Amino acid sequence: MTAMFKPKLTIAIAMVLLTCTAAVVYRHNAIVPASADTILLLLPDSVSDKEIQVQAWLDAAAEEGFHLQVVRDSALLDPMFQLKAAGLIVPDQVHRQANDALVGALHNYVEQGGALMLVYDACTWDLNDRYATRSSRLSDLAGVEYALYDRFGTDSIVSGNVSGSPEAMQDLGIPPGAYAPLKERHQSSPLKRVAMHLGQRSAGDRQVLVGYLYGELEYPSFQTTGEYHGKTLLQSTDGLVAGENKHGAGRVLFVNLPLGYLTTRTDGMLLHSFLHYFAEDMLQMPHLANVPDGVGGVVMNWHIDAASALKPMALLRKAGIFNNGPFSADFTAGPDVDEFHDGKGLNLQNDTESRSWVRFLVEHGDEVGSHGGWIHNYFGRNLSDSNQESFQQYLELNKKTIEESAGHAVREYSAPLGNQPAWVTRWLEQHNIVAYYFAGDSGMGPTRVYRDVGRDGDKIWAFPILHFGTEASLEEMHMGSISEAAVQNWLLNVADFTSREHVIRLVYSHPLGATRYIQTLQTWFEHNRELAGEGRFRWYTMSQVANFLNERQEVTWLIQVQGANSVLSASHPRTLEHEAWIFPDSTYSQPQVIKGSADIHDQDGYWVVTARDCKNLNVSLTARQTSNMNPQAGN
Repeated sequence: MTAMFKPKLTIAIAMVLLTCTAAVVYRHNAIVPASADTILLLLPDSVSDKEIQVQAWLDAAAEEGFHLQVVRDSALLDPMFQLKAAGLIVPDQVHRQANDALVGALHNYVEQGGALMLVYDACTWDLNDRYATRSSRLSDLAGVEYALYDRFGTDSIVSGNVSGSPEAMQDLGIPPGAYAPLKERHQSSPLKRVAMHLGQRSAGDRQVLVGYLYGELEYPSFQTTGEYHGKTLLQSTDGLVAGENKHGAGRVLFVNLPLGYLTTRTDGMLLHSFLHYFAEDMLQMPHLANVPDGVGGVVMNWHIDAASALKPMALLRKAGIFNNGPFSADFTAGPDVDEFHDGKGLNLQNDTESRSWVRFLVEHGDEVGSHGGWIHNYFGRNLSDSNQESFQQYLELNKKTIEESAGHAVREYSAPLGNQPAWVTRWLEQHNIVAYYFAGDSGMGPTRVYRDVGRDGDKIWAFPILHFGTEASLEEMHMGSISEAAVQNWLLNVADFTSREHVIRLVYSHPLGATRYIQTLQTWFEHNRELAGEGRFRWYTMSQVANFLNERQEVTWLIQVQGANSVLSASHPRTLEHEAWIFPDSTYSQPQVIKGSADIHDQDGYWVVTARDCKNLNVSLTARQTSNMNPQAGN
């Protein structure tokens, strides 16, 4: 990036010139103005909404249960356009460029009371792909100076650990185990100085984001300068990473992380977290729950891949572990494990004991799935993006053998050693698999996976693993010498998290690892039974949730606002049963059903409206005077 800059038009002159042009463009590319339950995603006119970086945002919003609609720069600049929406997002990657007129329009939107989510490099370049002099033209909205190319050159973007308070992690919906206390070596003067600049009392209770296998994660962010007066969410030793700032009559959520970029590289948790925070916490918006009946819970995924698993399975059954569930139990069916003819496998085709375990789990109500391709370790170590022609046969053989033992079609899958090339996902979807365990996107709930080339399938759902620091399976925790007390505390927190947040997470283990924590599991199951008795927790299988999510994609809903009163209108071509909407009770009085049938209850500060068996549902909502759901005027 060159440090040479051309003189710019003033914002006022540029606004006059470009809004005239924009008005003409807008009349040819008109969009229907969004409603107050919709967030707008701002895109340049030249960027297609079919690009994967855009689709990743739209999918994330749909998965989180919020309405996100594309709006173009030309529309925002049109003096005749009325921006009636709950909030506006300017994303990273696809909206680096901006002219002064657009920068002025964003300032105007926030100053008049709009809510803006500003992400990383959005609008940091001019139309010649050059950084602005001194700092980003949106630095005053963000609350700190950033994109400081004149000062730092190529070091204006740095990579480092990202930390926040325990309260911030909870606000962002980061699950237990995805963050850990900062190590002592990080409690240094640079972090303490940054904490003081960002209005934090102490760096001593900081929690750092951690990843499965990787430990403390490093993310790219712009160096920032200046004292921040907003609510700090995340920070690094180089400044603010995320925060909520007041500006004029409006508010700005500045996220100094490449959220869209990370999502297309199987690290989508932060995009989902910040999108949900912006919509629910800042805008107090309702959303369509992504769990049946709005009841959170856990998928317990067992990986059964060798004959050595059978004795541990018997111990677990004796201890009553399988009296819970239903669980997702995935088998590797072949006679070998590490290499051909080693005889270490389950040999489902011929071994009576192995087949009896498949029947036991099926009769117990668990979901039996396929764990890779016939020979667990060989398949996991050698599978690649380029060997579909030779390795597809092992997927086919494993699936067919398990189906013969189970007596029904296999609907879910887990990858040996977490190795999941994109072609495997496509093959699974073509063969009616609806769900699979996934080692990427760790910490998230069920999602559609994005990679550089696009989305992995349409009707198949990934279930990312939930990890406890660097470990995910119980055997990894045992090998890492994690105490039973620590594992128990984590599992109990996971159950409470899924219950409180109305979400689903996947925990997995091999049978042997679980035998190291039998008492811990029993305590966890008892806690979950108590939550289930209160209607706050459920066990799920991957395929059960995937089928629900596919049905959920056909739900059509909107909220029509008329003064202090609103109406939720929802429909489905077959049935809305088990669909649920969640409304902040600080924003709405108790909802009233006026058409169709639904159950309504208040839980943890939210109204949960759960549809019964009906195709259409109308629910009357009365906004409290503190409601933030008023349309924002943008121009």
